[in-house]
Amino acid sequence: MSNPPFHVAIIGGGLCGLSLAIALTKRSISHTIYEARASFTEIGAGINLGPNTIEAFKLIDSDIGDAIFSLATRNPGRKKDLWMDCRLGAPTDDFEDAKLIYQITTAPLPIGTMTVSRNELLQFLAQRTKPENARYNKKLVDLKHSDDDVTLTFDDGSRDTASVVIGCDGAHSVVRRLLLGPDNPATSAKFAQTGVYRAVFPIEKFEKLLGKDQAGVSTVRLGPGGYVIHYPIDGGKNINVGLWPGNKEVWEHEAWVIPNQKSQMVEDFKAWGPTVQGLIKEMSDETAFWATFTHSVPPESYFEGRVCIIGDSAHSMGPHQGQGASQSMEDACVMAEVLQAASSASAGTAAQQVQAAFAGYEHVRKPRFEKALRTSNEAFSFWGDLWKSKLSEADLEAFAKQADERFPWLWHPDIAGQGRRALAEMNRRLNGNADA
Repeated sequence: MSNPPFHVAIIGGGLCGLSLAIALTKRSISHTIYEARASFTEIGAGINLGPNTIEAFKLIDSDIGDAIFSLATRNPGRKKDLWMDCRLGAPTDDFEDAKLIYQITTAPLPIGTMTVSRNELLQFLAQRTKPENARYNKKLVDLKHSDDDVTLTFDDGSRDTASVVIGCDGAHSVVRRLLLGPDNPATSAKFAQTGVYRAVFPIEKFEKLLGKDQAGVSTVRLGPGGYVIHYPIDGGKNINVGLWPGNKEVWEHEAWVIPNQKSQMVEDFKAWGPTVQGLIKEMSDETAFWATFTHSVPPESYFEGRVCIIGDSAHSMGPHQGQGASQSMEDACVMAEVLQAASSASAGTAAQQVQAAFAGYEHVRKPRFEKALRTSNEAFSFWGDLWKSKLSEADLEAFAKQADERFPWLWHPDIAGQGRRALAEMNRRLNGNADA
């Protein structure tokens, strides 16, 4: 008896979900995107795209990869591989405020910094999905497994079925909770004891504050216990700014975004230098504090039966290496490869094909994204612990060495090779060489 038609349910229409949908469309795989909101929208201003993001997009759809490369904002008038200027955020005994201490590059790739507006990127991707494949105002509340499919139940009482369910519904994922159970310590994202004050400045205003030499260049400023990052977005018309203070021990709020926090921001950065003080002075009294939540406890597995979680649903990480979106795109790329193979496999039952596909995906992706998660969460200290009043040249040399070691493995992966290895593991399991 032939297997039933293969159909994928994508839960969540964010960057990861839409990227997976595009990859499945390119591979002629039937799918539906279920979005809880009334439309595809993203919260937040700017996003940093690592070189691996562009590689993943090109494998998802070569035309989209090239278009996103053109869409992204890059450093003006600088060498093409510059990722970030590193400057001091406060004077020390021997060094002045705003001193340039190192430049991190993406060499040998001439890519450097690439930034986009989150919502601009989301709308770009949404325009390249098929409208008939989207369902809005669909808040998932339950999943029921059977031998042949999964039944999805939504809060409006409606139901649907799919061969496979892929959770792309973010850090506070419903699919993750249904998959792991509410009492599993790995289920919920935890407060990471960090957060950020955000602002967007018009480039003209930013140039008056910092001067033209510094204003339009992606920069991280390292100061007492934290860091400040700013980079151009919107083709260089605006500058996205994030101020990350020292660790916050507890989070007592139900919401993760708290408005009207300028007075607390002033207190958090009172020991910083005049450059940062000048930025803070120009920020709105309504400036919000955005708490960071991450998946600090990894589960044993990211799939069960016909359900798997990817992207932020699987590994929500701090943004301190600029890898949250990048790892999600890698996930989508590799997942599309194994789902294409599962949709046309001849060996095994349909259930065995799905299990083997997920196992192949996890075999390749789990070690990499768990390392990215761990090192991204640790990277807050990499930026925030450098500054001290007795900072020395030896300290700066050690920082430069650590920077050179921290990023290349993230930026220069063989994503196509990941796909091949995932398929090899999938086939090994289907051919009876491992439990599927």
